Amino acid sequence: MKTLLTAMFLLVAVSSVPAQEDLAVPPGMFDAQIQQMKFDQPTRIVGKLIGLDGYEDAVWIEWTHRYDGKRWQRLLNDMQFKVLPRDPGMMEFFKQLKPGAVLHLTVQMDEEGNRQVLELDGT
Repeated sequence: MKTLLTAMFLLVAVSSVPAQEDLAVPPGMFDAQIQQMKFDQPTRIVGKLIGLDGYEDAVWIEWTHRYDGKRWQRLLNDMQFKVLPRDPGMMEFFKQLKPGAVLHLTVQMDEEGNRQVLELDGT
């Protein structure tokens, strides 16, 4: 009887544990987002100013749109990241803006892996 109860308990316990593959993230699920965050090539984007990072003289933006070469595409997920201005003059321009200001930028990853603003409308 004790063996039968133990066997039934194990059967219920094993059947209630989800399969390992059910918990895994499907392959490629984040590939598109990772690729668009690389900025290997100069990329035109639109974003909103979140704030300034005085420690690194950087700017935090909420990325809203990306130009794919033909049209502007709205990003479906909230993406926030830091960009570095190309020079001190551009940083001064950012300092004059209020949070929420819409920014049209061209961004590319530099040799150190930082996203750098190459062009900014208005400067």
